[in-house]
Amino acid sequence: MLIEFLFSAVILGIVVAIPPGSATIAASQRAIKYGFKNSLFFTAGSSISDIFYIILVYKGVAQLVSSYKIFEIILSAVCGTILCYMGITSLFHSLKNNSSSSRNFVLKKSPLSAVISGILITLTNPMTIIGWLAVAGNFFLVWNRKFPDSSDFSVLVTACIMTGVLLWFVPLLFVVSRLKKILSGRILMLLMRICDLWLIFFGFIAYYNFIKLITAY
Repeated sequence: MLIEFLFSAVILGIVVAIPPGSATIAASQRAIKYGFKNSLFFTAGSSISDIFYIILVYKGVAQLVSSYKIFEIILSAVCGTILCYMGITSLFHSLKNNSSSSRNFVLKKSPLSAVISGILITLTNPMTIIGWLAVAGNFFLVWNRKFPDSSDFSVLVTACIMTGVLLWFVPLLFVVSRLKKILSGRILMLLMRICDLWLIFFGFIAYYNFIKLITAY
């Protein structure tokens, strides 16, 4: 029963990671621009926030937080600001330095900055806690009924869930980072701008959610 429980946790992590979101776009952008290693630092930061929310869900705190709309309002505003800032500044820099030279994509970026960016994008995204609450919350409820001792393996099951997330993200980012060796600088520049626009798009979605919550509050 324990093996089945842990294997299900790994599958859960993979399923949660597959749908593309702002963290996926930002990580892919870093993989293209700064390389595979830098995107892993970003993913590590994003994983820290995911672990934080998984623990909240596991302990039942997330249900309490989500019941107070003020938290979602604040997170929506902060998330929209961060995503729009990252997308707009990156797009502006790309347009200002309009060049197809591949050297634009090998600039070094601080690993600490990558980790912090990963933490902030995932932590401030209200959809993160809603997603984990819906998916992981139901997962824990089902397994608590089937396997009452599952509560004794909170650390292990969290590790299994994040293993599933990384099993999807790491190969994906590796493939994306290899594009730099396959595609021309002009196409890479286009991909970077598309990533910027997607970040701005996700930022506007967060702002839309913010406005909707404010008007209904």
